[in-house]
Order: sequence, then C-alpha cells, then structure tokens
Amino acid sequence: MRGVLNVDKPSGITSFDCIRRLRAVLRPDRPALGHAGTLDPMASGVLLVLFGPATRASRWLMGSDKEYEAVVQFGARTDTDDVTGTVVEEQPAPGLDRAELAALLAGFTGEIEQVPPRFTALKQGGVAQHRLARAGRPVEPKPRTVAVREIVLLDWQPPRLRLRCRVSSGFYVRSLARDIGSRAGSCATLAGLVRTASGRFRLADAVALDNLDRAGIEHALVPVVDALAGLARVEVAPELARDLLQGRPIPAPAGTPGGTVLCLNRELDFLGVCDCRDDALHPKRLIHGN
Repeated sequence: MRGVLNVDKPSGITSFDCIRRLRAVLRPDRPALGHAGTLDPMASGVLLVLFGPATRASRWLMGSDKEYEAVVQFGARTDTDDVTGTVVEEQPAPGLDRAELAALLAGFTGEIEQVPPRFTALKQGGVAQHRLARAGRPVEPKPRTVAVREIVLLDWQPPRLRLRCRVSSGFYVRSLARDIGSRAGSCATLAGLVRTASGRFRLADAVALDNLDRAGIEHALVPVVDALAGLARVEVAPELARDLLQGRPIPAPAGTPGGTVLCLNRELDFLGVCDCRDDALHPKRLIHGN
C-alpha cells in the first residue's frame, strides 16, 4: 500500500491521532505511515497522510504552499498565540473599519520576517520549544523568512476577523494573528483555523476519518507520481533506472530543466527524485524501485 491520503483532520485531535486511527483500521497490517505538515490540535482541514514509500517524498509535499481560513480574535494575546493558551495581555479591540483593516492585511503580503510562536516543535538546543516553554524555561524563537502569496479579508465583526491566506511552507498562522493585533495597535490571538489546501490537495476532496474502512482508504489513495505533479517529469530507460537505484548519476535527456525533477520509467515501477545539474541527473531520493 503506497500513496497519499488527503484527510480532513477534525479539530480537537493531534495529527498523530489521525495516524493512530488509520493504523487501527488497517490492522493487522502495519504499513509505514507519516504525514506531510502537522496541524495543531485546535486546527482542522487538509492533512496529508503518507503510506509506505510515499513517506520518502514528505519533504517535497511539505514544501508546497498552504492555504488557510483563520479567525483572529482581538483584545487578548496568549502565550501560545491561540485561544488554547493563557492570556498574557489584554487591550481594547481596534476601531478600524473594513477598508482600513484590509489595507493593514495587505501590508503582510510578499516575503516577510516572522517570529514563530514559543509553543512549537521547532528545536532549541536539541529540545522541542514547546517542551521548554511548558517547563518554564526560556524560549527564544528565531525569525525566519516566509512568504504570503495572498491574504484576503473575508469578514470583520469586531472583535473577530476572518481571513483567507495562501502562504509558503514554514508559515505560522498563529504568528500572523499575533502580529496583526500588534500592527493594529491592539493585541490578538488565533481563535480558529482550517487548512483548505496543501499544494494540489484541496479540502473539498479530503476524506473524513469517521467510518473510513480499508477499501475506502485504498480507493482514496493518490499515487505518489500524481501527488508530486509540481515537479518536472523525466522518463528514464530501465537500464538507467538501475544506475539511479545504485546511486549513480546518469546523462540528462535533452531539454531536462535544471533543479529538482521526478524520474520515472514507463511502467511506473521506478520513481525517484533527482537533481539535474551539469547535464546529468544526480539521485537525491529513491521513492520506490522494483
């Protein structure tokens, strides 16, 4: 069993809880399972669960853009930057009209420097920052460059703002909520979050966990080659595929674009990610090869 399952994660459970439920459905089989981009327990929406060899493609699936709908609550800031945390600051909600708020949101588009929340799985000294924060130890998240492709105001009913954003990998919507509050001269926290897309995968096509059986899982699995549709494809002959399996570079076919490409053969029983440089294909990651 291999492929990518687009799951609609419900709010209130962890991403790994979804994997546990799927494992329970698939018992006694125990296929390798992983996910491409965790969602906080409060959040719901698209969670990509990877089956078997598809787990080897996680970095490219995680690196795709994400789309979210979020509810931002003005008037309070919490230590987690969402409503599950402890309130650490309170201020009146800003007296902005819809046009003023839309203009403020537009200021977040493009490449920006973002400081992640203190409660994340990011490591500090080899330890997850959320563990340090819960132990009362100092946590100093480092700013990172992220991108906001689009941000749209959907509704403004003070003190609640609803927005949609399309962002790069590594973006924290909790940080966006916090920073919107600060830029508005107030404070804010994230009150609701739905991931509506991850790369080519949309929430409208996601499967619910409830009543999902083995047949339903197998039917909904998306082949890895389709999941990685954003990568240029290069077909290689069987003998060249064998070289790639052995970690050896092969000549790149004429017209192969530079950078990361997906190498496959006509039978689709070989799939690997290669780096095209100096007119050669250099293997980066074997996904599967029979």
